[in-house]
Amino acid sequence: MSKDNEELIEELSNQLTELTKQEKRHFLNLAGEFSVCAELLKRNVQANVTFGNQKSTDVTVIDKDKKVKTVEVKTSNGKRFLISFYQKFPPPKSHPAPDFWVFVHINSETFHSDFYVLTHEQLADETKKLFYQNKEWEVQKGLDWIELEQLEKYKNDWNKILNQ
Repeated sequence: MSKDNEELIEELSNQLTELTKQEKRHFLNLAGEFSVCAELLKRNVQANVTFGNQKSTDVTVIDKDKKVKTVEVKTSNGKRFLISFYQKFPPPKSHPAPDFWVFVHINSETFHSDFYVLTHEQLADETKKLFYQNKEWEVQKGLDWIELEQLEKYKNDWNKILNQ
């Protein structure tokens, strides 16, 4: 095989092994969802990842009273999380809101994960502080997010899921 052919094969092979931005995001999201399940299972809580492209919840939890709770998982390796909170859950409630939100921050270099656990109401309050200050809610164009530093007080607050 000529050197040109070897280089071409190597280049094509590298292209096939490189992930697109969308594929990387998909794997990051799955890692977050499975990490949340693992954390809950370690705490003796039945938790399951839901699958599909049009799912309405990321993780289901069966509590001690055999009631199903829903968890929305957002994963990031940056300093903010895209949530689209007011686009999906505008007041009055038009969609069933998740019971809990868990934000998973995965360090890109060490792969260490930090977890931030909020109720839906807590996230509504935090989002309102960031985007609406003293204004009434209104339909907004674009997307909303929450900053990692805003979540610090909710770090590892698994008890709200365990005790509800």
